[in-house]
Amino acid sequence: MKLKNRHFLRDKDIKKLEEELKDILGENFYMPARIESGFMKDAVQLYLMNGVPFFVRMVDLLIPTLKAIMNKAAKLPKVTVDMGAVGFITNGADIMVPGIVKVDDKVDKYTLVMVTDEKHDKPLAIGLALMDAETIKNSKKGPAIKNLHHVGDDIWNFE
Repeated sequence: MKLKNRHFLRDKDIKKLEEELKDILGENFYMPARIESGFMKDAVQLYLMNGVPFFVRMVDLLIPTLKAIMNKAAKLPKVTVDMGAVGFITNGADIMVPGIVKVDDKVDKYTLVMVTDEKHDKPLAIGLALMDAETIKNSKKGPAIKNLHHVGDDIWNFE
């Protein structure tokens, strides 16, 4: 997949991006000196570090990618799911309460979270929490996390 309008960001644009990430992630991210930017289909903007997508802007939401998490360039609260949910999540399904086996206490409603599997503790998806940690623990059914980016999607497969 090709990016439209691919270019390196200027220093002032990098500073703006850094400030926005601080608002979203606190100090839980790494910002290199050179960042490329470009647009995928549907006006999804990718921010690349050494050619690898590390952050993505969907509509007005800026999120770290799974590759940023795996390279320790960003850190998010973690939600762990059972192995039965893995196939659904990697096909883009939202994360439902019955599939969740463990929730980080730092998970708040409408915050970004990382979803991992219980067997290997590997990142599967980045999502938006629809409930806080306590509500997830006390619920029996319903959607808990909106899947925004997952293993196997266009962002993951970007080369």
